[in-house]
Amino acid sequence: MGSLKVALVGGIGSGKSTVLNMFSEAGCGTISLDAIGHEVLESQDVLQALAEAFGPQVVRADGSADRAEIAKAAFDAPEHTELLNAITHPPILAELDRRMTEELLSRDIVMVEVTSGEISKRALPWADALVAVSAPEDLRIARACSRGSQNEQDIRRRMAHQPTDEERESVADFVVYNDGGLDEARRQVDSVMSQLKRRCQAQRFA
Repeated sequence: MGSLKVALVGGIGSGKSTVLNMFSEAGCGTISLDAIGHEVLESQDVLQALAEAFGPQVVRADGSADRAEIAKAAFDAPEHTELLNAITHPPILAELDRRMTEELLSRDIVMVEVTSGEISKRALPWADALVAVSAPEDLRIARACSRGSQNEQDIRRRMAHQPTDEERESVADFVVYNDGGLDEARRQVDSVMSQLKRRCQAQRFA
């Protein structure tokens, strides 16, 4: 059987992590770019570069990253978002490549939860397929607010710098509509998994 690297995309509050866990239960190897990003943000080289770019307030007194301050600085203008990406993307992508290679030693499909940004296939050249997670905007905002780390204004500002659900769906191979209960989301995940497995089988006999 062949192997597939799949990107899972979705905006803030869409429920990507919940859907990612469902794919894991269905047999996918799973990787969270958010988790990799958190690790990268705590590296001294990256913290130093962020402090030089956005100011010392992005580093707490104990030397750890202040994610709220980083988000506030990075999402207040498109050029600041680009600067954040220029600093963090290279080490994130290097670690992603290492983990995907490791996962595919024992699995046929690895799914990567992609943090929001450009979601075209040109921007994700490693991805063999894209799965989008969508949900209504008011539901996404409510979910994000419930986490308690940011208020509605901050969340809307972040969303303004992200692709819309429509843009994500337009480039996705599959869409999971995460606006109902868990059982409905799981039904859609199972359907996508069946189709991904068929792609793997087709690769084997190509």
